[in-house]
Amino acid sequence: MSASKIITAENDLLANVHPGEILREDFLIGSEIAVAEVCEKTGVGADELTALIAGKTAVTAETDLRLGAYFGMSKGFFLRLQNAFDLEEVQRATGSEISRIRPRTQQAA
Repeated sequence: MSASKIITAENDLLANVHPGEILREDFLIGSEIAVAEVCEKTGVGADELTALIAGKTAVTAETDLRLGAYFGMSKGFFLRLQNAFDLEEVQRATGSEISRIRPRTQQAA
């Protein structure tokens, strides 16, 4: 079962989906594209790509450009996935603290 379909018991939130899982599930599984081929064609190192797919490392700007070019995606596609993942992780970890912050009010000159 994909992590995106798992509901956590403590807060009933869907699991936060790492960009590497999206890469694996949506671009590699069932496509007949081997990780070695992606590495060869993109210049992304095997260790980096394997760690990304396992959710152990983040997408970098260079990796985004290389994977985006190979898979025909827009520049920033994988970085946007990473950004969404990172924001959700921080929101889950510090959301109650952050929700107490109030906007700075405009002061008269």
